[in-house]
Amino acid sequence: MADNLTSKLLAIVPFKKKAKTGGTANTATYNPQNADQVLTLPQYREHQDDLFTDRLTDNSQALMRKLMQHDPDVSGTVNGYLTLADTQMIVYAETIEGEVDEEKSRELQQLVTKLSFQTDYTLGFQLRQGMYRQAEELRYMLLMRGAIGAELVFDKAGLPDSIRNVDMASIRWNEKQPGQYKPGQVVPGVNDPVPIDTPAFFVGFYRRDPTAIYTYSPFVSVINTVAARQQVINDLYRIMRATGYPRIEITVLEEILLKSMPATFKQPGQEQARQDWLNARYAEIQTAFDNIAVDQSLVHSDAVEISMLNEKAPGTALNVEPIINVLNAQNQAALKTMPTLLGRGTSGVNTGSVEARMAALFADQLNEPVADVLARMLSFVLHQSGYAGFARVEFEPAELRPWTELEPQLTLRSSRLLQDLSLGTITDIEYHLWVHKRLPPPGSPKLSGTGFLDAQAAPEGDTSGTSKTRPEDVSPKTDSVGRAASPDRTRATAANRPKTRRLAMTNLVGRAQKMIA
Repeated sequence: MADNLTSKLLAIVPFKKKAKTGGTANTATYNPQNADQVLTLPQYREHQDDLFTDRLTDNSQALMRKLMQHDPDVSGTVNGYLTLADTQMIVYAETIEGEVDEEKSRELQQLVTKLSFQTDYTLGFQLRQGMYRQAEELRYMLLMRGAIGAELVFDKAGLPDSIRNVDMASIRWNEKQPGQYKPGQVVPGVNDPVPIDTPAFFVGFYRRDPTAIYTYSPFVSVINTVAARQQVINDLYRIMRATGYPRIEITVLEEILLKSMPATFKQPGQEQARQDWLNARYAEIQTAFDNIAVDQSLVHSDAVEISMLNEKAPGTALNVEPIINVLNAQNQAALKTMPTLLGRGTSGVNTGSVEARMAALFADQLNEPVADVLARMLSFVLHQSGYAGFARVEFEPAELRPWTELEPQLTLRSSRLLQDLSLGTITDIEYHLWVHKRLPPPGSPKLSGTGFLDAQAAPEGDTSGTSKTRPEDVSPKTDSVGRAASPDRTRATAANRPKTRRLAMTNLVGRAQKMIA
């Protein structure tokens, strides 16, 4: 009954049609209307973008794409996420019963290699990246869009050829039945979205709102904070330029200028001409002093007096540090990151440890949608070949400590798994996947359930395969140093009573008895 239910629940119906060569979806840089032209070269002037102007014309998707490139906090957070989440990937195949299939797992390893390297050099140059770099781009899209779309592209022979990263900002969804979503892609030059109704297209989400199918970047809440912070910084720049630094102050003595004024302007009724003449002199003086370099001589008449404005006490009335700290805290909260990753960690060691742990957990959560998409993609390939099982993709947990520091913990874990392997609790393949992150080498002995650890610990002459451990033989002081540190008459364990000491005591007792006799 259980087998019938399992076969019905997990019945796999393969895709009957031949996969479309070259794929269905388009990349973010492809324009079918200008396929023969060179791709548009960016102007590389993002440093001149004004967020206040852009946020009135661009949507949050376009703004997040810019902020991830040129904003310090956002780009630093993205770099921290991608660095921590770049861990080793483990791929294997499981049967419907959940057992690891060694043969299919090796086929999956070959498929991953095929998707990572160029094998047909007759095609000329191919922009092909390894699986780890493809996974990194998927993580980048998760942070920028909140979702990823990947299509498995097949070659002319109908074999998997590459993975196409699709920008989810170009995807439009249709829901003709409850929960039955069908994607379409906006293509330049086409009015309606082009349907992508193929099982080779896979979508993954990161922190999606369950009430909506469209997603947002997890950093979208930082836009207003970055705008406010930029406004404060711009105001500070203007304040510092006006009052923060010493600058030249020129006082024009109008009485002296009037004495040197031509007589024609001193006649009655020439008030306007006289004022125009004074304004012209003011402009001449300003122009003359504006063009003076710091290494040039300053020559002037007695009509002007030169001094320094704000020479000794620059403007310090406004304390902007609390404002900047509040904006920094808002940026950190909106970016879901730790101040240590942004270079603002000021707390103690304990707080730094907690922040490091939280950052590692955030990176692990970022890997889950990527692993889910790749697992469903590789399972699709297995099902097309008639295999009734599933592919599993896992990423190693993010770890900030060096491997040399983790070696004692890894040794303890390996010892525990060896005990489970000896008892038959886990299989040989599981042990190699968990300890060595790979399949067992060809021809390696099968040790699961053989009790090899008990056989090694058995006393000489004991062929039963089991060892009988006495409680008094188990002691933390079985080495020479431990015995030396123990009291002489300690009888807690047999190890604390060496044979040599027992023999010496026996000899002394015998000699004493002889002397008495």
